[in-house]
Amino acid sequence: MSDEGDPAWRAPAARVAEELREIARALAVAELAPASLETAHGLLREARGLLEGDGTRRVRWYDRGGERLEITPASARAYLDQSPIRGRLNPIAPPIAIETAERPDGTPIVIGRAELGLAYEGPPHGVHGGWVAALFDDVLGAAQWLVRSRGVTARLSVQYRHVTPCEEPLRFEAWIEEERGRRVVAHATCHAGETLTAEAEALFLKVDFREIDTRMRSRRAEGDG
Repeated sequence: MSDEGDPAWRAPAARVAEELREIARALAVAELAPASLETAHGLLREARGLLEGDGTRRVRWYDRGGERLEITPASARAYLDQSPIRGRLNPIAPPIAIETAERPDGTPIVIGRAELGLAYEGPPHGVHGGWVAALFDDVLGAAQWLVRSRGVTARLSVQYRHVTPCEEPLRFEAWIEEERGRRVVAHATCHAGETLTAEAEALFLKVDFREIDTRMRSRRAEGDG
């Protein structure tokens, strides 16, 4: 199985991922009889066997170019497919939908929309703070593209203003505050309706992802040695 963008593969994979999200949702909210759980367990074990196949690992987005990372439209799409935050093919992703827009004054922004169920619950009726932070990290990271930058998170600060509710539409908005040398500072907000639930600031450092890939490949090789 590869990430060549074959619609014949991606469409059913997306349906499987969505079904797994629904299974997680049902397990988090439903009062279930032991017999039903035992039956479900058997069916899921059978499904896992189908999904594991012969054990061949999927080519990751950063391995598509062989021995050297090549960032292309196809690899970028594969990265987004696999993202644990917005990946349609990743069942742990809520997922969040990202788009670019402009404020009335012309300021470019990134907007993220998501709705998290009780599988992501922390405080009563609220999204776990770790997931709120993860969503912020993804939206803020996407905002780097507003200045054609690509970097990694060096610092993420979140201020929780109100419980971020589960099972309600959430709107994230992110924008760039500063770009200086390798440093990019971005801010973001999260609203549930008219309620500001959290704010965040992130510092990103521009990096060469090819260098990161090379270092991690060396680390793997040392670990296998």
